[in-house]
Amino acid sequence: MRLITLNIWGGRVSAKLGPFFKTYSSTDIWCFQEVYNLSPNGPGADSMIKVEGYEPDPELFPNLKHRLPTHRGEFCPTYKSVYGLATFVRGGIEIIDMGEMLVAAGDWNDNADIATKDHHRKLQWMELKIDQKYLLLVNAHLTHRPAGKQDSEKRLKQSRLIVDFLDMFNMPKIVAGDFNLLPDTESVQMIEQAGVRNLIKDYSITSTRTELYKKDLPFADYIFTSPEIKVNEFKVLPETVSDHSALSLDFSLT
Repeated sequence: MRLITLNIWGGRVSAKLGPFFKTYSSTDIWCFQEVYNLSPNGPGADSMIKVEGYEPDPELFPNLKHRLPTHRGEFCPTYKSVYGLATFVRGGIEIIDMGEMLVAAGDWNDNADIATKDHHRKLQWMELKIDQKYLLLVNAHLTHRPAGKQDSEKRLKQSRLIVDFLDMFNMPKIVAGDFNLLPDTESVQMIEQAGVRNLIKDYSITSTRTELYKKDLPFADYIFTSPEIKVNEFKVLPETVSDHSALSLDFSLT
């Protein structure tokens, strides 16, 4: 099985997405962060963050459904009903249950707040049945406030909530997404100590950002796996389809 997680940056590198999805068409599970799901001039359109030279796709979620016709896509809003997470699972993989969990409450109301405030942060989760075996899949996009990706009480609380959530499920687990954290933080170590493997650390990954990211601190994205997950291959993909790199995991359930 192949899983790819990608903070897709609102679909701003749209010209390269077609070839990217064609290259990785055999992928079974996609976890996306920063996904818009609104009509161009509909409610919430004014909340889209502008990046000079890179326009977001307001209809990114339905466009992803079009690009992935053999997959079932589920959207999880984190700002109003127009922006959030999306997980796509190939047909033939049974979704037993799914839901969302708030891990950090937001206080962001409009673009004027973006420098100091944040939207809700959630886990989008699914219980999957794959070849008569079960898997808990968690897609996460965690807070970027305060800036700097270091520990804060808000971030530590997120990690505690994630650990408690994982502890409720007695099955193999994969947690993937944009954590907005540096690898040496207590917030990351807390998740590791819950009994999952940090593939970014184990594979000595030095960056999860592309050349489109102009700031320091080139870490954000992670995949964690429980011991029942056999990692056949893990890598950072080379394509630039966002200011984040896509992470690819080839795995088996033991």
